[in-house]
Amino acid sequence: MVRVHSVGHDPARCIGCVDCLRACPSQAIRVRAGAPIVKDECCIDCGACVDACRHGAMQPRTATSADLARYRKTVAMPHLTLYAQFGPEVTPGQILAGLRAIGFDSAVDLSFMCELVAGATDAYLSECDGPWPKISVTCPAVLRLIQIRYPELLAHLVPIETPRELAAKLQRRRLAAELAISPEEIGIFFISPCTAIANSIVSPVGQAPSHFDGALSMADIHGPLLKAIKALPPLAEPAISARGLKWAMSGGEVSAMRNQSSLTVRGTADMTHVFDRIEAGEFAEVDYIEAYICPDGCVSGQLAVTGRYAARHTLQRLARRLGEHEGVKEEKVRALLAEHFFDMKGEIAARPIRPLGESLRHLIAVRRERTAVLNLLPGKNCGACGAPDCAALVDDILAGEATLQDCVFVKIETLKRHLESERGGTSE
Repeated sequence: MVRVHSVGHDPARCIGCVDCLRACPSQAIRVRAGAPIVKDECCIDCGACVDACRHGAMQPRTATSADLARYRKTVAMPHLTLYAQFGPEVTPGQILAGLRAIGFDSAVDLSFMCELVAGATDAYLSECDGPWPKISVTCPAVLRLIQIRYPELLAHLVPIETPRELAAKLQRRRLAAELAISPEEIGIFFISPCTAIANSIVSPVGQAPSHFDGALSMADIHGPLLKAIKALPPLAEPAISARGLKWAMSGGEVSAMRNQSSLTVRGTADMTHVFDRIEAGEFAEVDYIEAYICPDGCVSGQLAVTGRYAARHTLQRLARRLGEHEGVKEEKVRALLAEHFFDMKGEIAARPIRPLGESLRHLIAVRRERTAVLNLLPGKNCGACGAPDCAALVDDILAGEATLQDCVFVKIETLKRHLESERGGTSE
């Protein structure tokens, strides 16, 4: 079954350049006949193509107001990054009130659930036997990358559900009981800073369906929300966890944990560098790795409005203003662990890219053929053929999706030989 992706293509805006192709960290994009084509088995829905496209041709697919109208009660659950989109003088309480003002029946903070999950991860690590290091499941694009390129690391993933999914599950259960309505009449929508999280709701990484009914783009609601915030009267602030608030930034997840043997990795290049070495047996002395596909964690998501440096500054100021609190009781966390409250529902399975050989003998023959075809190419990795590099073009040729003549340099050499042949073997 073809998976629904978080990014669509607007042909009216596309000029057929290869910016999206070059930006894709999983080599999922080809440009054929002047338009991008997404290879479903390779795409990790990271949204790098949205950032790279200068013409707005790559568009995120998110929920709209029409989706909200289908529910009797609607709940907004903003990613903590939303608290950093309006400057340090706008408080989380004002933002939650603003979401109610623009049409949601309620708005729910995630910060305490983030702190609770950090405590659960600490407790899990203290009882776990490995393999080490364990890897965070917070970023869906990281999970999809592991499914495709690092299936041996699936056993390293922490089997604890994300704070957003746990909070949505509890909220639906609580509202259905309080309002005496069916859970299906409640629409819970995540305010997302990135396409990866939005896609994890439509097409979950594991087998279990999401507890959300859709995801709204942070950029889409920014304008109406800012207008609503400015019109708000003074109000009392709800309790917010400073430790949980930091989850919006890279390093924030491990800062809420007691475990000291942790590592934060961000950005595709650094992440693949570390994952390659974990496969080779390195980093076994590290207990936990917090990994993000975006360069500074969720504050640098494609659907955020404020730049990541300004957003980090805002969150740091908000956290200092909130101050420290007693924190989640370890006894409560361990009791919830024993009740399997945090258990991830559904298995994160490998998503291997289509094999080129049906048997070992066939695979060896294909690899030899691959090497032979690769030697016919110039190795310039220019992208003019519509594939990200020469090796990817060879894979496309062997899969019957491209030809050697798609390489402009091969085509030029072929044309030169043809002209020389017509001239009797002489060249001018």
